Amino acid sequence: MGSTLSSKHDDASVIEGYKAWKAMGEGGTSHSWAGYMSQVSAEKTMAFPADDTIKPGFYDKPEKLATGWKKATEEQRANARKSFLKEPLPVRPGPRARAKPFVYPQRERNAADPQDPALKQAYMDAFNNLGEINEAFTEWKTSALEKHGQALFTKRSVPLTPLAGPTSREICHIHGTDMSGHVTLSFKDAEEVISKGWGERHRLSGTDWIHIGYTMLYVPNTIEETQILVKVFQAGIDYMKSG
Repeated sequence: MGSTLSSKHDDASVIEGYKAWKAMGEGGTSHSWAGYMSQVSAEKTMAFPADDTIKPGFYDKPEKLATGWKKATEEQRANARKSFLKEPLPVRPGPRARAKPFVYPQRERNAADPQDPALKQAYMDAFNNLGEINEAFTEWKTSALEKHGQALFTKRSVPLTPLAGPTSREICHIHGTDMSGHVTLSFKDAEEVISKGWGERHRLSGTDWIHIGYTMLYVPNTIEETQILVKVFQAGIDYMKSG
């Protein structure tokens, strides 16, 4: 009798988890039961714990976690350790945001949560403008990591660091479902973003699947925050085009 009740409780927990996962919208895998179970499997076998994504010091020993570190040149290793931000980030005001407790897709809010149309438009316009500013080095393609939606990639003519191999040249994207985003950053800039409250690591960052500097950026709450986040995206572009 006890085992039957436990089994029913476990089944109900899985179903509720699936509903919560599906409410985030598409991204990273098929928006189906199979997609949900694939991220459950990833959580059990390869993902870092959800609480680890905001812990400091993760980038202190890249030789242990950074895929491609042994193949990288000294210059590429040095670039990964330096900042490409033009200035230090301010500490983000208010309570710290957090990603929902799933491996992928990684989102802060549900797809049905309200969005400010003017804020969304301003953010997307500024983000899209990055493609024009950096057109000599970048191009738009469907996100290799999200499986849909536009993302900015380095062009084939740009040398690629072995550290960025798992991300297929993808630099950054914004999720249309909630306006959170992802960007591949140098270790120092990833640490800056996380320590100042603007984002957190992906739970697969530091595995063979994703660059260790692959970082989630939280949903902007004001126009001023979009301007700061666009500077972070630009830092990611500058890092990725450094080769």
